[in-house]
Amino acid sequence: MLSRAAILYTRSDAGRSRVLIRKYCAALRAQGAAAELMITDRLSPESVLDALSGADCIINRTRDAGLAAFLENAGLFVSNPSVLTRTANDKLLTYELLHGAVPMLETFICGDLPPLPFPFVAKPAAGHGGSGVSMIKSEADYAAYRAAHPEKSVCQPLCDTLGRDMRVYVIGGRPAAAVMRESDTDFRSNFSLGGRAVPIRADELPEDALRIVRSVCGALPLHYAGVDLMPHAGGWVLNEIEDPVGARMLYINGLLDPAAEHAKYLLRLRGRI
Repeated sequence: MLSRAAILYTRSDAGRSRVLIRKYCAALRAQGAAAELMITDRLSPESVLDALSGADCIINRTRDAGLAAFLENAGLFVSNPSVLTRTANDKLLTYELLHGAVPMLETFICGDLPPLPFPFVAKPAAGHGGSGVSMIKSEADYAAYRAAHPEKSVCQPLCDTLGRDMRVYVIGGRPAAAVMRESDTDFRSNFSLGGRAVPIRADELPEDALRIVRSVCGALPLHYAGVDLMPHAGGWVLNEIEDPVGARMLYINGLLDPAAEHAKYLLRLRGRI
């Protein structure tokens, strides 16, 4: 059983995730574990490790794969594992790992010259929530994007259906629920940017979407994460993996309680270790 669990957040993300944090604490306590929130922004990995002495489960809701790996190397159990956090938060790494196994749009590193004919999409490799995703229609657009985003970025051709995608929520390596996200005003369909979300049960997922999700879960350990798919060429293609993945759309639509399901999975998993 679990005895002590810690939930790691950055301060800014914790402020946007109060409901999920409360749900996690309640779910973990229901499993018999003491649960605590730790804000990691100003702490060194060594300080985090010292504070976590005696913890038998770490839920890492930061995007810091280095911290997760440091804790793993010290013998702590971290969910999601660092390999997923590192891969999901680098869109180029995601493409390099998975494009041979699942359908994906070609992905190129953004360099000094545009790597694709216009129009195309550019986005920070470590971006999330639609932040920084830009439609590039001209040399001027590309120069402006590069000036605004000097960090590593990737470019992709447009999918043939803009403003629509599907997020599949995975818990314990299995699809648990999904939402179709749509926008009439933006080529990005993110809920946080004003898109609509229509709930979909796991048993209603299209077969080709399920194949992609299963392939992703076969390649990476998804304890609780999102797999984002885009409609293209009459089917679905993998867009990205989201870790940590939000839960607002699930709670609003009453699909499931991901904190409770994640906690149950961790209890089962820890029982096998």
